Amino acid sequence: MTEDKRLKTIELFAWVGEDELGSGEIGIKQGLVPAGYIPLVAIQRTKIQRGHIVQGLTKQAQQYGKTIRLCRFVFSEVIQELEP
Repeated sequence: MTEDKRLKTIELFAWVGEDELGSGEIGIKQGLVPAGYIPLVAIQRTKIQRGHIVQGLTKQAQQYGKTIRLCRFVFSEVIQELEP
């Protein structure tokens, strides 16, 4: 594998919370867009903390009684690399 030093400085910001259906599992929250469901993750914190996202997740937390948290993840390792 080739090493890309930019990876070591990357941070991901993701909304994380417990499954609303009662499985007890914690996972990345998703948003519905025309293409389907996408994970609520971004490299820039300001993009994932936009008002409409926070408002929607606040309503979801209140409706289901489950806490939703914005978490920061940092690079650990490359698991697999696909090269052109």
